[in-house]
Order: sequence, then C-alpha cells, then structure tokens
Amino acid sequence: MLHLDSYKLVASQALKVTKPIPIIKINEASLSMATPKQPASLVLVLALATLSTIFNNPTNAADCVGSGTISVYWGQKSDDEGTLQEACDTGNYNILILESLIVYDNGTTPTLNLASHCGGSASPCSQLQSQIEHCQQNGIKVFLSLGQDRTTLTRPNSKTVPSLSSEDTAKELASYLLENYLSGNPGPLGSVTLDGIDIADVTDTEKLAWDEVVKAISGSTTDRKIYLSGSPQCVYPDYYLGKAIDTGLFDYLWVEFFYQNPSCIYSNGNASNLLAAWKKWTSNVPNSLIFLGLVASDEVEGYIEPEVLKSQVLPDVKKINSNYGGVMIWDRSFDKKSNYSAQIKDSVGKVCRCVCDDESNFYGLRSPFMAM
Repeated sequence: MLHLDSYKLVASQALKVTKPIPIIKINEASLSMATPKQPASLVLVLALATLSTIFNNPTNAADCVGSGTISVYWGQKSDDEGTLQEACDTGNYNILILESLIVYDNGTTPTLNLASHCGGSASPCSQLQSQIEHCQQNGIKVFLSLGQDRTTLTRPNSKTVPSLSSEDTAKELASYLLENYLSGNPGPLGSVTLDGIDIADVTDTEKLAWDEVVKAISGSTTDRKIYLSGSPQCVYPDYYLGKAIDTGLFDYLWVEFFYQNPSCIYSNGNASNLLAAWKKWTSNVPNSLIFLGLVASDEVEGYIEPEVLKSQVLPDVKKINSNYGGVMIWDRSFDKKSNYSAQIKDSVGKVCRCVCDDESNFYGLRSPFMAM
C-alpha cells in the first residue's frame, strides 16, 4: 500500500525537473491501491495537477514544440504566394523561411534573391522589415535560407578573396549574416533581427564546407539563441549536408520526402519507404527535431493527401522516435492554392522532451510524452 510519505517523495523529485514537461494524465485505476480512508490519492492528484500547470509552459522551442508546428518556405514564387504578412496572418505557420540568400565560396558578397517580391532601387527588400516584425510579434519565427547558384559558385567581383581557407570563408560568411540579418543593424531586409538561418540546396566546395559554416554561425554570438535549420533530402545520410548534420548543431531538420527520391517517399498509397527513411533520420540525428517535409501540390511526386497524412502517416511517424518536430510545407505558393496546412495543422501534434537534472526516472519523465 502506498503511504502519504511516498507521494511527498514523488512530488519532491518532480520539483527537480528543470525544463518543461507535458501534462501527465492519471488513470483512476492506478490510484486504487489507496483506501478511501486515506487522502493519499487526493494529495497525488492535486500535486501532479499543480506540477503540470507549472511545467507545461514551454520556454525553449527545441525542447517542446507547440501544437500544430508547421514551417513553410516563402520567397520564390511571388506571383502565387502573396505577401509575407498574408502568410503569417493565416495562423497556419510557426516558422517561416525566406528563400533565399545566394552565397559563394570565394568571399563574394551574398546576393538576396526573393524573386520579384523585391530587389533593385524601385522596390528594395528593406520594405519587408515591417512584415517580418509583424510575423515575429505574432509569435512566428522568421529564418533566412542560404542557397547556391551552382553555375556561379565562384563569381568574381571586387571582394573575391581566393586565398581564403574553408574555415576562414565560413567565419566571414557567419560574420556577414550576423551583421546584416541577425543583429538589428541596417541590411538588405532593413534593420531586422531574424530568428535563425536555414541551409538548403547547397554543396561543399574546396573553399566552403557547410560543417564549418554551421560551426561559425553557432559560435558567432553569445547574446542570444540563433536557430539553425537544414533541408536535406530524405535519403540518409544526405549527400550535401551530411557533414554539417554530423556536427549536432542543427535545431531543426526539414527532411524532404518528395520529388526525386522514390526510395524514401510516399508512393501509390504506400508509406513503408517513407517510414523506413524516417526511422533512419530520427535514430541517427537524435539531437535535432526532425520535420516531415511535404509538398502541398498533388502534381508533385511524393504528395500525400491530407486525410491520408492525418489518419495513416502521422500516427506512425510520431510513434517511431521522440525527436519528431512537426511538418515542413513546400512551399507557400502551393499551400495557398491547396490550403494544405489548414487541413492538417490540428493533427500535426505536439511532442515534448523532458530533460531532468539527474539520472532518476520519475515515472518516466525522462521519456517523451505526447501532450494531448
């Protein structure tokens, strides 16, 4: 029989938790050991209810991702995707990724490319500052994606520095990003402080290795958290980002389960290849939150119908490992037409990871919980 002192000990151990935990539901049958004459069960219920209230307010997005967490790429299809503010005002997205800043491997100043949204003296991209701030004020993180034009990786100009090592190039790029996009200083997007940097559609060159870039960005400031994300293809390990992912510094990985990889995408009503690849990613990259990268157009290979995703794919995805983060949508233009994110957002779910200050396992609190 459990006594009151035992419950007090349990509650005292719970108070050692230093990061948020989700609500724990108590099955009445589990309390049947306490007799009606003893108030122990009532004490336990009240104690756990109080603890749930205290700890169920996440402060670190990398530890507890909110319900319905969805990221989306915006910026390359200006005729179809609408404004940045319109995207944020849908209420469907938690992270919005601006695509993209074109970088080079030789010290050339990166080029901001947001299609016809902005650019040039007639429509400077600094006009986006107010829209970015609007999104952030509404709790939406805004990242900038780095990409490459592989036909002009070493485009020469007055700033070309061919003698730079890979590490030097990475540090110079990180410094440029911090100064122009991450510190509130005037830059191509105005005086913005973006929340993070995304790396997509890139390849290592002799003078620019992405593992060095990730390390340089991660160590560029101690003033605040700069989130790092990447968009690898679904084959593990990713050919281009593999070494960078091995650093363990990415907060989020939006793994692309669409387009040209039939060995790991949903096809002909069969999710087995996707689930096998998902298991590899979540098992081999435990320190990053892994997002299911999906295309929002039924004209693209790998498309999953919303109802199929909700009823068949997501339930299995969430069961496999604890570092499920949510869904990445490619891209805003497709999503605006199909309304894909609105149809799935209530099913994307929430996963919290508890980290305790000792090795004790208080009723499984070191294990992941699905918050209901």
